[in-house]
Amino acid sequence: MVQRSPTAPRAYVVGGGSDCVTVIDTSSHEVSATVRVGAEPMLAALSPDGATLVVSNRDSMDVTVIDTARLEPVGTVRVEDGAAGCAFTPDGRRVFVANEYAHTVSLIDTADWQVVRHVHIGEGPCDLRVLPGGKLVVVTNEESHDVAVLDAATGEKVRSIPAPRGPLGLALTPGGKVALVACFISNHLYAIETAQWRVWWKMEVGSCHVGLCVTPDGREALVTNSDQDHLSVIDLVGRKETGRIQVGPNPAYVQLLPGGRQAYVTNRGADSVSLVDLATRREVRRIPVGASPLGMCIG
Repeated sequence: MVQRSPTAPRAYVVGGGSDCVTVIDTSSHEVSATVRVGAEPMLAALSPDGATLVVSNRDSMDVTVIDTARLEPVGTVRVEDGAAGCAFTPDGRRVFVANEYAHTVSLIDTADWQVVRHVHIGEGPCDLRVLPGGKLVVVTNEESHDVAVLDAATGEKVRSIPAPRGPLGLALTPGGKVALVACFISNHLYAIETAQWRVWWKMEVGSCHVGLCVTPDGREALVTNSDQDHLSVIDLVGRKETGRIQVGPNPAYVQLLPGGRQAYVTNRGADSVSLVDLATRREVRRIPVGASPLGMCIG
């Protein structure tokens, strides 16, 4: 393993087929460490202070808590069946976990790492995000084809917005004014305005969307097309696809690197991460990681 740069952020790549997290130094684009987690890990979230990483493990129905300074697991929290999307509140006091098979969201108190409650919010919850104010949580329900909004304090569902078939991936524009939803079955990108929770627009693009991210200026989105082995570049102002970037087989999730000029893409079909240059719209490097990489976070 290479020595990590003391200032470079890390990418934490979840290997669903290897039961580990692969750590990449984003300055050298080299693997610097691996950390064992639970069975069939899916997605991950980093605490606001960067000190703690949580990883959802679908088969073992739990969350691994990792100390990022030592890169060691320091605890495990039992949730429910099909643990998938996870996110911290902005103050770091709670973690929300979507349990796809149990059709629930688990609320975890990070003071003692205990589950506060499990809440049924729809069928097949997959991914979730906490709005910047920390008061609301947005959840994609793949099987009931809707997007649920939860009160972060109580966990109660306060709203449900119908979506095209198979809402899966989720991203927020800067400031959280718009929630963008990638629909795996209908191949739609769906924009929900979060002030009034109304559908702002939708467009059909690519095929079998899994993950997406938004550029720091909020003007573009990158969406993975898992059965076409490329990213779609979406102009969010003009609401149109402006390009495609070839990556590895079966791309899943995409995250921007600091500065917003490059991105990492997990390739489930190649056990790798693609480094993409957004100026040239080309894959410039492929980094071997654990088997079947899926989720990823950078910080």
